[in-house]
Amino acid sequence: EVQKLVKFFQALSRQPLPYLPQPQAPLDAQELVLARRLFTSQAAPCLRCHATGDPATDPAKTAPNFALVPARLKPDWTRRWIVHPEVIRPGTAMPSGLFREEDGRWVFALGRIEGLDSYAGDHADLVVRYMFQFTPQEQRQLTGR
Repeated sequence: EVQKLVKFFQALSRQPLPYLPQPQAPLDAQELVLARRLFTSQAAPCLRCHATGDPATDPAKTAPNFALVPARLKPDWTRRWIVHPEVIRPGTAMPSGLFREEDGRWVFALGRIEGLDSYAGDHADLVVRYMFQFTPQEQRQLTGR
């Protein structure tokens, strides 16, 4: 019965088997700086809730470690999640309204981050690309550990 359910949901998802991750465009130097600023900004709550690999602070964190993103998530789902988490999981602690649609793209909506307002790309896509290129080294860069 379990196998029948698995096959049913596989067919329903219309995902090719086996799943092959779609490559993400690498961040250029400017995009990396902007993504880091966004993640460490007081306006963005990312590091307040997400685990960072620091045993001193992680027990109090309620959201997954970004280092697990490439192994556990798909880019298109992650984008939908960060834009509208309340639609995917009503009542989630993940804040809604992080991004607003403006001129056909999603822009960060919770405050001003130096340089981000002049970035012509989609801010939600920038965050997703950053998350899928996140490494333990990048995590240490963000947290200073």
